[in-house]
Amino acid sequence: MAEKQKDLVKFILERNKLQSADFRSPGSQLARRLYRAQHPSEIIALKCMDGRLNLSVMTHTPPGIIKPYRNIGGKFDLGWPFFGRLMLDDIEHAVSKGRPTYVLSTYHFSKGDVHRGCAGHKYDTDAARAGAVRLRDQFESAFGANHTTVFPLVIGMETDEGGLVFHGKGKRTFDIANHADAPLESIHSELRHMYPDIPDNVLEDLLPLVAGNQKYVRDIRAAHRPVVEMEHKEQIIAVGRGFDWLHLPNRALMIGPYDPQWENAVAVAGTIVLANMKAKRIPEKEGALLLVLAPFRSVGADHGVANEKALYLEREAERVLREKVPAIMKKLKILVGTVDMNTRTFHLLKKS
Repeated sequence: MAEKQKDLVKFILERNKLQSADFRSPGSQLARRLYRAQHPSEIIALKCMDGRLNLSVMTHTPPGIIKPYRNIGGKFDLGWPFFGRLMLDDIEHAVSKGRPTYVLSTYHFSKGDVHRGCAGHKYDTDAARAGAVRLRDQFESAFGANHTTVFPLVIGMETDEGGLVFHGKGKRTFDIANHADAPLESIHSELRHMYPDIPDNVLEDLLPLVAGNQKYVRDIRAAHRPVVEMEHKEQIIAVGRGFDWLHLPNRALMIGPYDPQWENAVAVAGTIVLANMKAKRIPEKEGALLLVLAPFRSVGADHGVANEKALYLEREAERVLREKVPAIMKKLKILVGTVDMNTRTFHLLKKS
């Protein structure tokens, strides 16, 4: 693996080939269909660009079930035109299929060292949590506080052990890491009290996330993971959408173009990656990678527009890095493409 990582472009292309083959395999397809049949709720996860935050991995959920959206610090505003439109499209699609939707408004932190927490909030966990609460409140205002169709929840993500923290209204919380061996029946009862307005059949769809996260925490503890593996070691600046196949903790900072000022997040990501190289947290000889993607679901115009989106995002992201973080340019490689969301297959447009 270390040999492949010397060429970041080659490493990413080969990784996509493997991940796409797994996503398209009969076993994976059947696993997703079975999961959907047993737990039909749609799950949208609003997360920070931090590459450590992979909810599919942290909950042992089949890839393609949880739909991630990322921005620096997990900061989103339902009033942003593009973001608001995407949320409305996702929720209306779920309704058309007869499915409720969970919207997970997340923040992250480290219980061992505040500086392993969220750089996007200047390591201020209270500010990060408050931002997640505000976002939950926006969804309740827009889609109904009576929770008949859309269920926004605040979820904390602890990055040392990977435990999830469920927040109810007020100060009531439930930390999975403190109940890693608890029976699901008792956790179901606790969540029932925390979320009294969620129908029983919808609440059932939270339990696989809980059980998967319990296993993840137990596995992390059993592995005695070194502290260095929990730290920021990103060397990939990923801009666009369609990155859920990466599954690379601590390697990529993922920036969605939702904020009208999304370029600021690119500059922050470039600064973080450059600092990682200077601190020798990542091999300087490997350099950094600007990875740009746009998703599509059908051939023809949908794919054609995705091509133009990817090329536009690459031009703007490169311009920002050149202007704001010029020292990174000598070490920067660029890889641009589109991804077929039906297969997670990368289609190359440009590399340098």
